[in-house]
Amino acid sequence: MRFGISYRLHFRYSEAVFESQNEVRARPRDDDYQRVLSYTLISRPEVAVLSVLDYWGTTVQHLGIRAPHVELELVAQATVETKPHPQPGRAPALAALSDEKYRSDHFEFLVPSAHVLWQQGDLVEQRAIAAAAKADSVEELVSAVVAEVRSTLVYRQDCTDIGVTLLELIAGGEGVCQDFAHLALGMLRSVGVPCRYVSGYLFAANEADSGFVAATVQEDLVSVQTHAWIEVAVPGWGWWALDPTNGVEVGEHHVVIGYGRDYADVPPVRGVFAGSAVASVDAEVVISRQSTQNQQ
Repeated sequence: MRFGISYRLHFRYSEAVFESQNEVRARPRDDDYQRVLSYTLISRPEVAVLSVLDYWGTTVQHLGIRAPHVELELVAQATVETKPHPQPGRAPALAALSDEKYRSDHFEFLVPSAHVLWQQGDLVEQRAIAAAAKADSVEELVSAVVAEVRSTLVYRQDCTDIGVTLLELIAGGEGVCQDFAHLALGMLRSVGVPCRYVSGYLFAANEADSGFVAATVQEDLVSVQTHAWIEVAVPGWGWWALDPTNGVEVGEHHVVIGYGRDYADVPPVRGVFAGSAVASVDAEVVISRQSTQNQQ
């Protein structure tokens, strides 16, 4: 599929600020399942942009404004082609998770991280162990844990802040896409499954609609927010992408920006400024489905 994506961020300040420094992660990545045909970042006021790849291979764009200003608008525009993701082949047995080389190669995605914290014996681990008790393969274990996450959390927009803990999520019983992803990561890592956080865009009228593939067949343009899901390292096969919020495998409707241990490694925007102003931001992602007929 081919999508045109426009990600707009509009910062407003209650009074003039200066020395505003920002980093933006909005450019989709090029990989085996998607290809970026075009990309540009527009800023108002217009400033120079420095693009680099971070440790995880995500494009990070740095920009700064020294002059006093009361607003800043950023618009990231991309055209991306996606294709279906394969499913894992023959499901490896659970013993494969104990392979020393496999664990060493994926060590960073096995241990706790800033937003994915748990302790041995706590409720996160207990829920994961109980969910995986009847699994005979890695695929069955992963599916059972993701199902447990979906039975624990109900999607509700704007119900949490990014600093919420996994235990608070379980107690509260609701969350948004990054919460579903973080709880899935914590439960899976607690039972020895390496997995990573993925930030991106989802072509869907509602990011928490499990029937979004069917629902978007009749839609050619949607207005959404950025989305989050997970990828699991399947021994002997590769990364298996799953969307815990929707309970589906990741496919052509998902567009990856980048990945890391959790949200802290791939925030869409991060910045600071000098001054005493109160800042607010409006964010919107508009995605249009484009025809690929007669195009190369």
